[in-house]
Amino acid sequence: MSYYYLLAAILGLCFGSFANVVIIRMGKEESIVFPASHCPNCKHALKWYHNIPVLSFIVLRGKCGFCGQKISVIYPIIEIFVSLLFCAAVYKLGATYFTIFAALTLFSLLCLAVIDFQTLMAPDSLNFLALFFALLSSGAILDNLSAAFLIAGGLSLLRMGLSSLLKKEAMGEADVILGATMGAFLGLTGALIALFIGALSAIIPALINRKNARLETPFIPFLAFGTLIVFIFGNELKSLLGWQ
Repeated sequence: MSYYYLLAAILGLCFGSFANVVIIRMGKEESIVFPASHCPNCKHALKWYHNIPVLSFIVLRGKCGFCGQKISVIYPIIEIFVSLLFCAAVYKLGATYFTIFAALTLFSLLCLAVIDFQTLMAPDSLNFLALFFALLSSGAILDNLSAAFLIAGGLSLLRMGLSSLLKKEAMGEADVILGATMGAFLGLTGALIALFIGALSAIIPALINRKNARLETPFIPFLAFGTLIVFIFGNELKSLLGWQ
């Protein structure tokens, strides 16, 4: 079994490196394919050995190999975190076909969370890709689809009601799509718990933003956080609540 964890960790590091590309470029509405990886300061195309996850950052001492510009420590942190997410998928599901899609779902949610946190936007293409991976994350595709529709439908009704009451947009369409992903990924009960955790964890940041006159609080990072907690500790939480 340790072999699978090692494989998951290495794949996770590789996807973590790709996650940095997705986060930066999709956040700027740029292509994730062209141009090739390059230094944002000197624009010099990077060599393959500049893109080895974590190791290149250490060898280069956190600086560009051409111009010496400092590289954000966020890059290796994202790579390590995605690696841990892949290992978490193996821990929960074992070495199965569905583990791949579960890991890719978590990967997509991380990218969405960081993009939303940085830009207050969530690319539809990535959002729907996360939903696609979530639908395939278990053998019960019809059950996953049913839970996705129920959560998305409930959030849509909540969105319309709150928007009418507050006389302004209360929830983004991206949040509704992500809710569908949560339903498909965690099942109806798990998604409800994750929504509660996400909403609860967003209260304090929302109050701080209101105090600092920031109009919007990114909600997707908190929904992604709730999803991760339920994915790892779902059975324990359901048992604690007496829902199983």
